[in-house]
Amino acid sequence: MVPLGLLARLEGQAGSAVPQEDWVRRARTQIPAATESIYFQTGGIGPSSRRAIETVVDRLEYQNRGPADPRYSADMAPIEPDLRSYLASTFGVSPNGVALTHSTSEGISIAAWSQNWASGDEVVISNQEHPANVIPWYVLRDRFGIVIREINLDAGTSLLDEVRSVLSSRTRMVSLSHVSRNNGRSIRAAESAELADLLRTRGIVYHLDGAQGPGCVAMDFAELGCDAYSTCGHKWLLGPKGTGAFFVREDALDRLQLSWAGSHSHATMDYEGSYTLLPSAARYEFGTRALADFAGFHTAVSWMEELGFDRVLTRIQDLVSHAVDAVDARSDLTVTSPRAEADRSGVFVLRLPSPCDATEVYNRLAEGPRILSSPVRRERDLRLAIHFFNTEDEIDAALEGIASLC
Repeated sequence: MVPLGLLARLEGQAGSAVPQEDWVRRARTQIPAATESIYFQTGGIGPSSRRAIETVVDRLEYQNRGPADPRYSADMAPIEPDLRSYLASTFGVSPNGVALTHSTSEGISIAAWSQNWASGDEVVISNQEHPANVIPWYVLRDRFGIVIREINLDAGTSLLDEVRSVLSSRTRMVSLSHVSRNNGRSIRAAESAELADLLRTRGIVYHLDGAQGPGCVAMDFAELGCDAYSTCGHKWLLGPKGTGAFFVREDALDRLQLSWAGSHSHATMDYEGSYTLLPSAARYEFGTRALADFAGFHTAVSWMEELGFDRVLTRIQDLVSHAVDAVDARSDLTVTSPRAEADRSGVFVLRLPSPCDATEVYNRLAEGPRILSSPVRRERDLRLAIHFFNTEDEIDAALEGIASLC
């Protein structure tokens, strides 16, 4: 149990610690979850701002005055093309390289099922992947007999050496986390570009799982060099749930074939068997769309841009530095995340002392002092997803609460 004195003190701190920066203080008032708890679960589900929430509500109410009425549908129609264009300009994607999805998982599956897999073909993943970048490969293994090669991306290992060690004439795709949800390691843009060049010369598709990327670390699709990148709106970008994006190099569109298609995937068609696909990544989209949610996604990213992505990312790094120093000053907890700033992200992972159980700590912190954290893949590893709206006082309170339970 958490000691009663500590519990009372932590409950008093939840949401009350005042950051030094005025812009952070103002932003926290716009994020309801930031003042309802000590919120270190952005790596799972990020809290939306009031502005994003209000946009979704407004557009949904407006649309439902007459969903098929041209007076309203005409105003709703620009939401998707405007969002594609905005995401392209914000994250370094070509104008035709953005598909709007509903999650990172959807984008990963688009990439995974884009190849004509044959028995013995190989995919390379790492020991740091979310189930979203594991389960599709298990399914393809069982359906088509592909081989899964796993590399070690623990802190301190060499990305390029690890990938080179498993490449073969049967390697068809490399699919890795841009930022690991298990240890917070971020793939550097320069090493990603070097890997992209290596894989391109061998005709290997290079895909990144960016669920923990935009809003958590600097992200420029062109600089990373990958063929495809899957991300979502509901984590570090603080957008609505059920929103995401799939970024594709224009010269890779025909290599990443469709496995799911439908109305709106096509540019032309007839009922005699002829069709052409859209000449852009929008070909990966189909069916009726949740336009109000996508409008909220646009608002969420715009709000982050107004705050200043550089300022947001600098603050994340400063807070993580504080967390590293605070853990190093203790004897009961250790850091398993990378220590080098270039490899670091807001995904901060602690190793708990034996025999402390990370899931039990997670449950008790959430029930009592309302500190929201997350267990991850490795036994006794606990994640604090540190975003700009968190404070040093909240980090200190979380560490004290964790230690008290162990």
